Amino acid sequence: MFPTLWVMLMLLAAPAAAQDAQESTAAIQQTDQQAERLADETLQSIEGLSEADATVDNGVITISGTADDASVLDQATEAVREATGIDRIENKIDLSLDLQDRTRGAANRVSQRLDVWIAYLPVIPLAFVVLMVFAIAAWLLGKLRWPFTRLTRNPFLQDIIRKLTQSGVMLAGILLALEILDAMALVGGVLGAAGVAGIAIGFAFKDLIENYIASVLLSLRQPFRPQDHVVIDGHEGLVTAMNSRSTVLTTFDGNVVRIPNAVVFKTTLINYTSDKRRRFSFSAGVGYDVNLPQAIEVGVQTLLDTAGVLPEPKPMAIVTNLGDSSITVQLYGWVDQSQADFFTVRSNAMQNVKAQYDKFNIDMPEPIYKIRIEGGTSHGIEPIEPEVTETMPTRKNETANADIRPDATISEMSSESAQAQGGDNLLSEDAPQE
Repeated sequence: MFPTLWVMLMLLAAPAAAQDAQESTAAIQQTDQQAERLADETLQSIEGLSEADATVDNGVITISGTADDASVLDQATEAVREATGIDRIENKIDLSLDLQDRTRGAANRVSQRLDVWIAYLPVIPLAFVVLMVFAIAAWLLGKLRWPFTRLTRNPFLQDIIRKLTQSGVMLAGILLALEILDAMALVGGVLGAAGVAGIAIGFAFKDLIENYIASVLLSLRQPFRPQDHVVIDGHEGLVTAMNSRSTVLTTFDGNVVRIPNAVVFKTTLINYTSDKRRRFSFSAGVGYDVNLPQAIEVGVQTLLDTAGVLPEPKPMAIVTNLGDSSITVQLYGWVDQSQADFFTVRSNAMQNVKAQYDKFNIDMPEPIYKIRIEGGTSHGIEPIEPEVTETMPTRKNETANADIRPDATISEMSSESAQAQGGDNLLSEDAPQE
């Protein structure tokens, strides 16, 4: 019974299923026909496309024809997709190689672009006026001083902020002008090209950029002041000035040395002026038969009696070496560089120690070498009779009294050099120092 019932149901359902399939096929065919008609109409309206035809099969559009220009190929695909709403499009349009067709296509492109420019002619003067207004505003900002002096007292940073502000105003003017011309699409391309160019320029001018950044950091840190006594990369002298490229020193020989700021930033720097007190030292060799505690005491007291040597921190002397013919005594003393010349005080101290050692008969022997000749005089070497020489005059125990006031010669030369160079000096007496 059940098999018979099943067969009867299948026989009744077959005509209904066939009818549904026919209706579905008819709907698809009707949709394809509508899409084909829309595609044909769209292709016929495209300029530069001849022998255009479109066929649709199961929702896939195939377009064919002959195009005068390569741009027509993409134009036809986009136009058909927009008109029919179908994304599956097979483009079989051929590009014409006929000279007349290609010439006509080029003429059409030129004509279209001319039409666009002619349409924009009324707004081009407006865009130009807007750009000029922003350019004048940027120029006026560059002439102003007070807005930037209130932000920072550093002239170098003031100049950087001023230039960045001018660049920002000009960029705003360019963007507004492009917006008026409806050409903002150019911005992406320009920025991309600028990025690539920036990378290339960065590699090409690496040292220059590094030097410029070092100038900014040094102007912020202020590691020294004008007229400071420094040693930079082995060059010793007084700081004359620092500009956006280099630091200028006046050496104690009167020469002018320019050191790139990148080197100044990276190298070891000694600033002898950061603390007005500076310690000097020198060594004196005394004989092995000398009373060492007496030699040390005489040396320290002599330093205390030397003009320009500070009583605090107290001078000191220590034994540093036992040599072949003498014992080395190292003496140390402190000088206030704002009140006395460091090198003059050190020179006076050395002279005074020498005089006091002579006074107290503290021997400072010359180097002594013993030579032993094997075999005596058996090989024909005759002893040389000593020559009689005049007795040396008695040494006088005189102390040095040279003027210890700071020598301003190099300082004056440095100031004159700074004035002769002119321009902005990135160093300031008032700026905070690291």
